[in-house]
Amino acid sequence: MSLEIKSVLKNKVSAVIFFILLVLNMVQVPNYMGHEYDVEQNMNIFETQIQQYQRALSDINLQYMAVKHMGAEEKVYWNSYQDYLSWAIDNAKAGWNLFNKYGKEVFKNKGLIKRYNEITLWDKLYHLDALKKNGDQKFMRQVHKLGFEEADISFDQSRIFMIGSQISQNKKEDYRTVELSVQEQLHQLETNTEQYVGKGPWYFLAHQLRIDSSFAYLFMPLCLIYCVVVLMYEKKTGVFELEQLNDVHFFVHIQIKLFIAFLLLMIASIGIPFLLLGISNGFAGWDTWLLADTKHFFSFKRMYHTDNYVINNMSEYYATELGFIPDLSFIPLWKALMMSLPLILLKLELYIQMAMFCVYTFTKTGFNYLSGIICIILYVISQRMDLISFINPFSITPSLSVLSGCGMQNWLNSICICVVFIFALLFINYVSVRQKDKMSL
Repeated sequence: MSLEIKSVLKNKVSAVIFFILLVLNMVQVPNYMGHEYDVEQNMNIFETQIQQYQRALSDINLQYMAVKHMGAEEKVYWNSYQDYLSWAIDNAKAGWNLFNKYGKEVFKNKGLIKRYNEITLWDKLYHLDALKKNGDQKFMRQVHKLGFEEADISFDQSRIFMIGSQISQNKKEDYRTVELSVQEQLHQLETNTEQYVGKGPWYFLAHQLRIDSSFAYLFMPLCLIYCVVVLMYEKKTGVFELEQLNDVHFFVHIQIKLFIAFLLLMIASIGIPFLLLGISNGFAGWDTWLLADTKHFFSFKRMYHTDNYVINNMSEYYATELGFIPDLSFIPLWKALMMSLPLILLKLELYIQMAMFCVYTFTKTGFNYLSGIICIILYVISQRMDLISFINPFSITPSLSVLSGCGMQNWLNSICICVVFIFALLFINYVSVRQKDKMSL
């Protein structure tokens, strides 16, 4: 078997496919060699916050003046919320001034990094308080343990929810989005992984397994082309006739050979840039968090997709119509990769079975290649359009996108589709081989 695998890997088509896979991976390496801190982007974020809080304060002042009869206690709530918005404006201005004064040094100096985290963290925590009474309390132990002292505020944070929760039109979604952001920031601070955000081998690997990756998108066409060409070569050189002396032996033999050969090509093509990035940036970051659709892992329901596709750090998701994060949860990257592995291997086996179907079902060479082309066309269409995706094997998206809820199906549905079609094609292919074997006799 090892000699046969070596023989397949020495084939010219193996060299071509490996070169294509390697190029698809290597072109991404410069994006993850080092993180270029975007000072202007951070300043724009703070500037947007300033404008949003200023508009909110103007609206609150107008509403406050419009209320004719207001009790003393109600005035306290209104004044507390006005003071909160004034503080939020000053806090965002402090963040803007920090980058305006120090630029990229903000991310290189420990004191400035801590100041940046204080500004962003307390903004989120008080935002939670404005949506829910004592909304930040669940995080306070972590915050104090990390050495962050209470911000200097002039408002009563226990009172601001009375007005904030009333005027918020999407309180639940807003709270969930900010809560997830706080969870991620605290996790990065606790594990010291904030320095690896956007760079290193693990971010590279996560990107290559998402729907915006050319490597992941071309995985199916390249695998199918590779397997069809190898099978057609063996068919022409008479290897089929030699191996078909034992149907079962031949069937198992050819599948294992193709499976291992393409898997090695894939691992090598992604392993080389992974090692280069690891040597350059270190191999830390495997426990970085990413958002996943944990509620639908083991069901056949999928999340609703908007047109607002977002990539945020390690995570990807379809934001709601108003820009909020959907109902997702954080899981560590290593766990996501472990759950992705079965789907990746099943997809590889599925594409091998498709290639065997193209070669065994038809006797004429033209039909062998034509059927392969049709499979690729169906795949391209299915990846862009929702065509009976709950039973369509061509619509299965890259593994991490499936876990994050960005796929056409969820994890369990994708696994089931692969298994069903693998066994169906396995049966068809075996029958085709037996029929041809009988005809040759």
